[in-house]
Amino acid sequence: MKTTKSFGEYPKYSLHDARVQKIAYADGNLTFTFDYIFSYENGVEQTHKAKIVFEKCDVDDLEILVFNSTILDTFTGKRIELPQYQQDYSESEFEVITETYNWGRAVLQGWLWTEGNPVHCIMNIYFTGDMVYVVDESL
Repeated sequence: MKTTKSFGEYPKYSLHDARVQKIAYADGNLTFTFDYIFSYENGVEQTHKAKIVFEKCDVDDLEILVFNSTILDTFTGKRIELPQYQQDYSESEFEVITETYNWGRAVLQGWLWTEGNPVHCIMNIYFTGDMVYVVDESL
């Protein structure tokens, strides 16, 4: 027996190279506020101010891994929870390089920029609701 998994069409919006300005948690929803995200339609790339909402997200299952450098050879790091991230990195930006989604899980991987210096960061987000793009189309 041979089974082929089809991944369907590429989504209209991409978080690649987008920078998270703020992360908030309220009423079971985890909201990422971006300075901009990209869209691709008919071969045209555009940017949009946007928020991404992960509905029905248990913040206790949010895993944030912050490393001491960019991962090239050896590295160390720490696992922190959202309140510590919000406190320690309130002036930082998280630049998404890779986004992966599967069965109620999103993994955002990229650079955490603090005072112009990047370190590697991975966010594992578990949610049972939808992932909603709230996009300002007027820009």
